Amino acid sequence: MHEDLCYQTIAELSGQISAGTLSPVELTRAYIERAEDLDARIRSIITLLPEHAIRRAEEAEREIRRGMIRSPLHGIPYGVKDLLNTRGIKTTWGSIIFKDRVPDRDSAVVENLDRAGGVLMAKLAMSEFAGGATRSNLIPYARNPWKLDRTTAGSSSGSGGSTSSALVGFSIGSETGGSIVGPSSACGVSGMRTTYGRVSRFGCMTLAWSLDKLGPIARSAVDCGLVLEAIAGPDPRDLRTSTPFRFRRDPGPVAGKKIGIVREEFEVPDDFNRKVFAGALDVLERAGYVFEDVTLPDRPYAEVYNLTSNSEGGTFFKPLFNDKRIEGMYTGSRRAAWMAASMLPASDYLTAQRIRQLIVNESNQQFSSYDAIISPTRGSGAGLVEPPASNRQAPARPDARPSVVAPC
Repeated sequence: MHEDLCYQTIAELSGQISAGTLSPVELTRAYIERAEDLDARIRSIITLLPEHAIRRAEEAEREIRRGMIRSPLHGIPYGVKDLLNTRGIKTTWGSIIFKDRVPDRDSAVVENLDRAGGVLMAKLAMSEFAGGATRSNLIPYARNPWKLDRTTAGSSSGSGGSTSSALVGFSIGSETGGSIVGPSSACGVSGMRTTYGRVSRFGCMTLAWSLDKLGPIARSAVDCGLVLEAIAGPDPRDLRTSTPFRFRRDPGPVAGKKIGIVREEFEVPDDFNRKVFAGALDVLERAGYVFEDVTLPDRPYAEVYNLTSNSEGGTFFKPLFNDKRIEGMYTGSRRAAWMAASMLPASDYLTAQRIRQLIVNESNQQFSSYDAIISPTRGSGAGLVEPPASNRQAPARPDARPSVVAPC
């Protein structure tokens, strides 16, 4: 019964809650019991908050009984990546260095979800300092719920894994360079890397301040829209934020709208993944969209990203360089990259930003001709937790509900 309930979308659960046929307390207990039963094998949660969640669910239930329905998220349990501050609750940034860190205020996203009536249930696993890989010296390797010898990708590893295995109703991840779309793809759920500035980053760990974004991971695209509506909008504490977002469930007629397809830049070596992408294109074509192949300009995308991310990350974490605690950092190569980038000439960073602006201008020009441009998220499936030195394995294939019965 719990499985059938927990695997429903926000839209489905919200309808039952507002109709009075589902109790937020009942729903929260179902998710808590599932998390307590399964997460020892999935390892997607750093801090489970059962007492906090039940109190929030009870408050939501009282409000809903009085007819005070705040939003479609009212009474829905969720988790956040453990780089978002939560008042009075540990926020570790995925590192043993900050394993006992307890903020005295909430992040903007948590504030917004609280106003929407969401039920904070868990702080979710992540790679150390959102470093991209799924490793951390604080917690064990997060496992893919579809196949426990596979990763969930990173760095929002717990957000992807917990949502996919229905331990939470939805989750919040962060992305600097693939940390929402990667885990969403690896775990077979919907994720949304939001436009820079769409969601306030106040109270969120900085990795690269000109690249960091926050966004939802959920069971459907509709659910992502419902969550984004709750968390997006202006915030004077983050001056890059923009206007509120209003989600429209009905996009209107799509016949004749143009979609650009990027094929050449993304090698998809696995037959199964090629079929998945082809199947998605078939659905869009039958809906009435018109396709046109698109080629990206030849630019040093990865080089510009890496220099920007490492320079900004190295600057933010520089106070740790002379702190003995940084020796506890799991990834020595990451530490070395930050240290090296922090010593680069300013001219290198500025040159990268000039090229970056060229890329932005070209992208805007290309997007002006299409309603959307799409590509495969990943060329291959989820990698092995402990990959052999030279042996490529077949990827996990999420074509059914996740199984968590295999031993770790």
